[in-house]
Amino acid sequence: MKLQQYVNSFSDPLRVEDPKPLIRLLSCHNKTARGLADTVGAIDDRRLANPGHSLPEPWDGIAIRHCACVHALYVTHDYQQAYTHQNALLSLFYRWFQDQSAWVLPVLYMLLQDLRDLAEQADQGTYSTTGKMPSLEECTRTVSKAFSMCATDRAFKGSESRRNGVYHVACLSIKCYFKVGKPNLCKNIIRAVVSDPKTPPVDQAPLPDQVTWHFYIGMLAFLNGEDKKADEELSWALVHCPADALRNQELILTYLIPLRLLHGILPSQRLLSLHPRLNELFTPFINAIKSGDVREYDERLDWAQMRLVGMSVYLVVERAREGCLRMLFRKAWIASDKSTRIPISTFQLALSLHGVEVDSDEVECMVANMVYRGFIKGYISHEKRMVVLAKTNPFPNLSVISR
Repeated sequence: MKLQQYVNSFSDPLRVEDPKPLIRLLSCHNKTARGLADTVGAIDDRRLANPGHSLPEPWDGIAIRHCACVHALYVTHDYQQAYTHQNALLSLFYRWFQDQSAWVLPVLYMLLQDLRDLAEQADQGTYSTTGKMPSLEECTRTVSKAFSMCATDRAFKGSESRRNGVYHVACLSIKCYFKVGKPNLCKNIIRAVVSDPKTPPVDQAPLPDQVTWHFYIGMLAFLNGEDKKADEELSWALVHCPADALRNQELILTYLIPLRLLHGILPSQRLLSLHPRLNELFTPFINAIKSGDVREYDERLDWAQMRLVGMSVYLVVERAREGCLRMLFRKAWIASDKSTRIPISTFQLALSLHGVEVDSDEVECMVANMVYRGFIKGYISHEKRMVVLAKTNPFPNLSVISR
C-alpha cells in the first residue's frame, strides 16, 4: 500500500464513524502495519512537520506518524523511536478525541495498548542498566490524560458518553502505575472513578473490564492488609473470569490462595493442576498445613522467599504459618485424649518431634499469642505451666476466626 493510498483509506471510516477499519489501519501489530513498514519507507522530518491536508485535521498527521512508527518498529528496530512516534500520534489523536463520542473508544484502547507495549520495548535496555523506565513513566502520563478525557466528558450522555470508557482506561492506568513501581498513585484513579456520581456503575461495563477492575481493587486491598475486601473482590473476579483465560485466573489466584490459606481454606488439587506454577509454589505449604509440619513450612518459606516477595505475597503466606502451628497443637491435643488440661511441655514436645527446638517460655508465648488471636479457646496457668482448654471446640475452625 502506497502512502497516499493509505492516507486516503481513513476517509470513509471517519465519515461513517466505524472504529473497526481505523483499528486495522492504526494497529502496530497486524499485516497492515508490516505491509506499511515494507512499502512506505522512512518518513523524513519535513513530512512529519507538514503531513498534508487531505484528511480532517489532525488525521493526516496521525496517519504519517503511524507510518513512521511501524517503519522504526519493523525496519530499523528502533523501539525508542517507534515509541516516540506513537506517543506523538496520541497527542494528535487527543486533539480530535476531545470532541468525539463513545464510538471511537475501541480505537483509543488499541492505541494506548500499543503505546504501553512499545514503551516496555523501548525501556528494555535502560531498565537492565539503570533500573529505570522513562518511556513507561511518560506512557503512564499519556494514559492518565486519556482517563481524564473519558472521566470528565460533559458533551455526550448515556451510551454516547466517553465515560463508558472510564473502567478500561482506569485499569490500564493502574497497570502502568504498578509496572513503574508507583501503586500508591492508583488511589487517585480509583477515587476519581468511585467519587463521581456521573460515572456509570461498574456492572454496566463490558465483562472483561469488570473482571479487571475487581482484580485491581482486590489486589490493592490485599496490599493494604484489607483481607475481607480483598477476598470479596478477588473472588468475584475469579468467578467471572472466562474459563479459558488461564493466565488471568493465575494472576487472581496468586493473591486469593494466600488469603484463603489464612482462613484454613485450601485449594483443591484439581484447581492447582490447572496452574502448574502455582501448584509448584503453594502445594508444599498446603501439605505442611495439613500435617502441622512447622519445620517444613519454615523451610519452604526460605526456599520460596524471593519468589513470594516478588509477587508481594510473602507476608500473607508467612502469616498463614499460624494455621500450620494450630494444626500441630491440635494434633497434640488429640494425642492427649482431648484433655482440657495440656502441659506446655506437650506442645514443646510436638514441636521438637517436627524438628523445631524451642524452650518452654517461647512455647508459652506461642500458645498465648494463639489464644489472643482466637486460634485456641482457653487460658494459660503460668504457675502450673499448663494450658486450660475450653470444653467445647477448643480449636475453632480458621474460617470463623475474625482476622
